[in-house]
Amino acid sequence: MKIKKGDTIKVLYGKDAGKRASVIAINPKKNTVVADGVNVYKRHIKGDGRDKTSEIVNLVKPMPTAKVMLVCPLCNKATRVGMKIEDGKKVRVCKKCGKAIDEVKKEEVIKKVGTKAKKKTTNKTKTVKKKTTVKESTTKGKVKSKESKK
Repeated sequence: MKIKKGDTIKVLYGKDAGKRASVIAINPKKNTVVADGVNVYKRHIKGDGRDKTSEIVNLVKPMPTAKVMLVCPLCNKATRVGMKIEDGKKVRVCKKCGKAIDEVKKEEVIKKVGTKAKKKTTNKTKTVKKKTTVKESTTKGKVKSKESKK
């Protein structure tokens, strides 16, 4: 199959036409793809009155691969996929921009991991002092207010 787990796809036709989603699972024998948030159906489950409660569950069902098209991570367009042999390995190639798709995905993962590590080390906490007013009542009915800083 030319679509793999983790790819971004675009739905070509059907009730979710035009939506983009990431692939959760594929089934090459049945030529189906399960994508996140696409082809979602509601299932009504009946409770037994004792332990189970009645509920409505959202199910993500598989859809045929003929209904979807791969979105190239470089040109960000829905494209057909070609195969090319480089260094003895089969590589998927975008038909629109002509670049290898698998290599781009590896570079993106490395960049994302590097930026997350930098963000964690640069976090600083700021403390803010707030002014609060406390009202105290006296025995004569007069109200005094005090301002305090924490």
